[in-house]
Amino acid sequence: MALQRELAAVQSAPSTFKLSEPNVVEVVQKLIEARLLEGLLFTTNGKEYITPKQLKREVKDEILTHGGRVNVTDLPPILNIDLPYIERVVDGLLREDPTLRLFQGEVIADYYLDGIAEEINQTLQSEGLLTLGQLAMQYAFTTDYVTGLIEPRLGNVVQAKLSGSTLYTNGYVARHAARVRGV
Repeated sequence: MALQRELAAVQSAPSTFKLSEPNVVEVVQKLIEARLLEGLLFTTNGKEYITPKQLKREVKDEILTHGGRVNVTDLPPILNIDLPYIERVVDGLLREDPTLRLFQGEVIADYYLDGIAEEINQTLQSEGLLTLGQLAMQYAFTTDYVTGLIEPRLGNVVQAKLSGSTLYTNGYVARHAARVRGV
């Protein structure tokens, strides 16, 4: 903290005492080598440093920005940080936050899955029938993952019944029963 104040004081001093960017980089390098600064991460362009705590905040922000679903390999160019550092942060977030999960290289938040369940319910109410295969293709998941997404939400968020790999509403069943009676 004292070192930061000193550096700020030097930077705000008249221009004869200002440090140039290469000098600041050299000072930071010397501090890292002397183990007075630890944990700083270099950006991929080498012009900035970031703390692991700030990287964690930025990864969380990107998950929010992407609506709750982001591919881990999309983060390095966005955050300007190498993939191994981002993977470590993501692993830590997954351990800390039970509302986040990793599926096929994507970090997915529960609120994203809840939103999908609501969309599925709206589509079901208008169409009456959907297959898990259709939903898997639409949302780029496996059918097993879609089943795991829908089953706990059946009856409360998703107002439908699941039979095999087909979701259908009570209204759909009633319409078809009426057609059969008519025949």
